[in-house]
Amino acid sequence: MAEARDDQAASSRQAGRGVISIALAKYYFIVAAAIIELRLPVILGSTLFGGYRLVASTISPLNNAIITGTIQAVSRFTAQSPDEARRVQRAGFRMHLRVGLPLAAAFIALAPAVAHFGFRDPSKVGPLMLAGLILAGYAFYAVLVGTANGTRQFHKQAALDVCFATLRAGGILGLAIVGLGVAGALAGWVIAVGVILVVAALAVGLPRGEKSADTKPLLRFFFPVAGYLILFNLLMFVDQMLLKRLSTDWFVEHADHIRATLDARLPASLTGAVQGGVDAAQAADGQVGLYGAVQNLARLSYQAIIAATFVVFPLVSRSTFTGDREATRAYIHTTLRYALVFATAIAVVFAANPRDLLGVVYPAEFAYLGEPALVALSLGTVAFAVLSIAGTILNGAGLARLAVAVSAVTLVLAIAANAIVIPRFAPGRELLLACGLATGGAMTVGAGLAGYFLRTRLGAFLPPLTVFRVAVAAAAAIGLGGLFDASTPVQIVGEAAAVGLSFLAILVATRELTGRDLRAVLAVIRRRRRET
Repeated sequence: MAEARDDQAASSRQAGRGVISIALAKYYFIVAAAIIELRLPVILGSTLFGGYRLVASTISPLNNAIITGTIQAVSRFTAQSPDEARRVQRAGFRMHLRVGLPLAAAFIALAPAVAHFGFRDPSKVGPLMLAGLILAGYAFYAVLVGTANGTRQFHKQAALDVCFATLRAGGILGLAIVGLGVAGALAGWVIAVGVILVVAALAVGLPRGEKSADTKPLLRFFFPVAGYLILFNLLMFVDQMLLKRLSTDWFVEHADHIRATLDARLPASLTGAVQGGVDAAQAADGQVGLYGAVQNLARLSYQAIIAATFVVFPLVSRSTFTGDREATRAYIHTTLRYALVFATAIAVVFAANPRDLLGVVYPAEFAYLGEPALVALSLGTVAFAVLSIAGTILNGAGLARLAVAVSAVTLVLAIAANAIVIPRFAPGRELLLACGLATGGAMTVGAGLAGYFLRTRLGAFLPPLTVFRVAVAAAAAIGLGGLFDASTPVQIVGEAAAVGLSFLAILVATRELTGRDLRAVLAVIRRRRRET
C-alpha cells in the first residue's frame, strides 16, 4: 500500500513538472512568434510583410488543425495503452500518409488557382507552394510530439517546442535580413520544419518493426477536432484574406485615377506603388501588412490567457462526466471571469493610446495608419478570448457540435461583415478601422452565442454584473489614458502601466476583485511550487 502511494505521489510530481515545463515552453514559443511578427515588418516593410502575412494566414488554419489534432489523437491512444506506443506511432504516420501528405500535395497543386483567382496575385504562387511543404512537415512532426506526450516524456516535448521556436524564428528572420524577401522568410520556415523533424525523430525514436495499430480510431478522433480547429483558426485570418482580395480590386478599379492624381491623402507606401504603373497586388499587400502588424499587438490579450484553455478542458471533462453540475458551473464562472478581467486589462492599454504603443515597435507609417484599427481589434480580441474558452468548455463537456456551430456562425458573420465594409472604403486608416470593427463585431456576437449555449446547457456564463463592471472600468481607464501626453519610450511604458493599474483599481473599488481572488491566485502559485 505504501509503495502504491509512493508511486502515485511520484507520478503526480512528474505530471506537475510536465505541465509546468510544457507551459513554459508554450510561452517561449509565443514569445518567439511575437518576435517574428514584431521584427519582420521592420525588416521587410509593410508591402513585403503583407505578402508574408497573407501566405502565413492562408496556411496557418490547416497547420494549427493538423498539429493540434494529431498531437491529441496520438497522445490519447498512446496514453491508453503505453505498451502500444510504437504501434500507435506507426498508425499516426500511416494516418498522415492518407491525410497530411495528400492535403499538403493538394495545397501545393492548388497554389496557382488560389494566387490567381483567390488573391489576383500571381506572385504568390511560389510562396504558397513553399507553405505546402510546411504543412507536410508539421503532420509527421506532430505524430512524434504526440508520442512524447502520450508516454509522459514531457521534458522532451518541451525541449522540442523550445528548439523549434528558436529554429523557426532564426530561419524566418535570418533569411529575411539577408534580403531574400517573402520567399526567403518562408524558406527559413521550411528549413526549420525539416531540421526539427530530424531532431524529433532522434529524440523520440521511430517504430522499428512493430506492426501498426488500427488507424480508424485515430481518424475518428482526429477529424472532428481538426474540423473545429480549422473553423476557429479561420476566424483569426479570414479578414486578412478578404482585405487582400477586395483591396486589390479597389486598386485595379482606381488605377487610372491614382496614376493621374497621386492623391496626396494616400500614404507614401501606396503612392510609391503606383508611380509609373499601378501594381494593385503589391499595393494590397501593403494594406495587409499594416493590418497584420496591428493584429499582432491586439492579439496579445488572447495569447496571455490561452493557458486557461489547457486548464479548464480536463476539469470540465471530468465534472460533466461525473454529472457534477455545481463543479461545472464553478469552473465556467471562474475561468471566464478571470479571462475577461485579464484580457481586458491588456486590451485597454492598447486602446487608450494606440499610436504611441504602435510607434514603439513599428515605423511611423504603421502607427499613423493602424491607430484606429488597434482600438477596434484590441477590444474585439477580448470577445475572441471569451469565445475561445467557451468553445473549449463546450468541447470538454461533450458538446462539440455546438462548439463547431458557434465557430461556423461566427466565421460566416466575419466573412459577410468584411465583404460588405471593405469595398466601401479607400485604403488607409478608415479601411483598416472598418475591417477591425467588422471582425471584432463578429467575434462579439460569437462570444454571446457561445455564452447562450453555456447558460442553457451547462447553467453558467459570465455574470452580467461582472460584464458591466469590466465595461465601466475599461471605459474609465481608456479615458484616463487619453489625458497623458507621452513622447519617450519610458513615458509610454509608464503610461501603459498606469492605464492597466487604474483598470484593476476600479475593479477593486467596485468589489469585482476582492481579497478572495488574490488568495485564489496565491493558492495556485503555492500548489504549483509544491508540485515541482
